[in-house]
Amino acid sequence: MTSVDRNIPSLTKSQADCLMVLRNPGYSQSKIAIAAKLDLRGTEAALRKLEELGLAKRNGLNLWLTTTSGETCSFETIADEPRRRGRPPGPYAQLSLDLADRRLSGLAPAEPGPNAQRLLDLLDRPKRGRAFARELGITRQGVRQLIIRLHAQGRISFGDPDDPLWLVKRMDDDTPILSRDEERALSALPRDYLTDARRIEVAAGLPEGTIEPILASLIDAGFAEVVDGLQGELVFRVTATGLGHPQYLRSGRRAPRPPLPVKSDRVRAVLQTISDAGELRIRDVKVLTKIPERSINALMQYLKRRRLVAKAEDRFDAPYSLTELGRATLAEMTLRRAA
Repeated sequence: MTSVDRNIPSLTKSQADCLMVLRNPGYSQSKIAIAAKLDLRGTEAALRKLEELGLAKRNGLNLWLTTTSGETCSFETIADEPRRRGRPPGPYAQLSLDLADRRLSGLAPAEPGPNAQRLLDLLDRPKRGRAFARELGITRQGVRQLIIRLHAQGRISFGDPDDPLWLVKRMDDDTPILSRDEERALSALPRDYLTDARRIEVAAGLPEGTIEPILASLIDAGFAEVVDGLQGELVFRVTATGLGHPQYLRSGRRAPRPPLPVKSDRVRAVLQTISDAGELRIRDVKVLTKIPERSINALMQYLKRRRLVAKAEDRFDAPYSLTELGRATLAEMTLRRAA
């Protein structure tokens, strides 16, 4: 905008971008840089100028916010001046300045420096920003400065702009980034067995009642699968795609198995005996398992009530066979016993 009113300040594009970010108060300098797509050096210079103009200030927590004037003022926007470290000698001076002007106008992105390029080379998949300090041999603060500069150049994005070191990925990487809660839930999913939503919620350390939409999101993304459990409940586990996601934490706490509908060795022996024969009358089960008659009658009635066995025919003396639930329960009992 333009104006002849001398009371309306002229702000560079960087200063104007920072002021607009600050109209949502309580931002740290690094968060302002990320929101305004600037590097830390440019952000610091812009904030100092806004403070000088009486449009921005810092509070006691070292967070930036607008003054009353900065919240409501009008301003005109002018182009940023190109940064120069002295005028280059020789016939290439003007060419160098022209390239600087083009970079600032967005026509030619600045080339990353050696450390920034090494970081990009390491970023073959989304990674924790903190890991780069060790891999690059620089401080964590140096990594923060690098990734904020690369973000300003449009080369990387952050999983959480409030914590840029949490997760970083290249801008051309289409790997979906999960929220922190989704990451916790994904990492709590078991690989070798199925478990219920409540146990996943507890293992992930999530607030009660929050797991269902998170699991639905993971299922939609193909990172989790759901089936009917032994007792009619929904149970879940991680998929191969979920295992391969960079946010599946190998060191995460896995949710435990849900309890079986039955678990005694005697029950398992009866189910296994019937399964091996296909069909058996109660007296045959008694002989093969060596369980006393009174006990086997009560046990078979219990298994019938739990829908683990059923008569193969309608006759009074018809043999019993395992139901689908009985076969699934026996398979799970055998698996857990082997483990």
